[in-house]
Amino acid sequence: MFKSLAYKEWIKIRWTYAVSFGVGVIVLFVIYLNIRAVVEFNNANVVWNYIVFKNYMFFAQFEFIPLLIALAIAVAQFLPEVQNLRLKLTLHLPLKENTILIFLITFGFALLLLQYLIFALGLILISVKFFPAEITYAMLLSIAPWFLAGLATYFLTAVVMIEQLWLRKVIIALFGFGFVDILMTGDAYGQYIYVISYFTIFTLLLGYLIILSGFRFKRGVR
Repeated sequence: MFKSLAYKEWIKIRWTYAVSFGVGVIVLFVIYLNIRAVVEFNNANVVWNYIVFKNYMFFAQFEFIPLLIALAIAVAQFLPEVQNLRLKLTLHLPLKENTILIFLITFGFALLLLQYLIFALGLILISVKFFPAEITYAMLLSIAPWFLAGLATYFLTAVVMIEQLWLRKVIIALFGFGFVDILMTGDAYGQYIYVISYFTIFTLLLGYLIILSGFRFKRGVR
């Protein structure tokens, strides 16, 4: 049963997933070319000055990529489910309702996380080619909130699409916008170093909101 569900989900998102991955790879390549040009045409003192004292983020082009990818995958995965109430049929499968909902959100989360890990590895390889480990570590602390913003966007977009009550849709959307905005406002290396663990836990807990929205969707509450 789970294999069939996984195949159904993959069929819905496979092209969006492939295009999203391609876009991410292109952005990584652009970042690599840009930083190589900076290093080649400037001496080491200039580069260090910009990074250490002026917070030059050589990876800044990647900032909104995790968020946009998450939004695209969430729409591709859950829009077909809410159209013509197809999700109701899925929830009538011989499995527990909560089990199905958690599987759907976990499937998308796992594929999204896989892309994020690959992109993070790409950024690490670019960084270590040109900079010492300290810069790479600071970069990881800086991009972590961007990836969390992407995951939060995925979870909350799915919840908003499934939710049947318009008032709750608006409330969840406004809350999601505020939370994601907090994660995206960092403009310095490692700005959220002391709270990133709390943001991570809270972001993962957002995935469970789909249970409540799915419960109301099955029963047609409006």
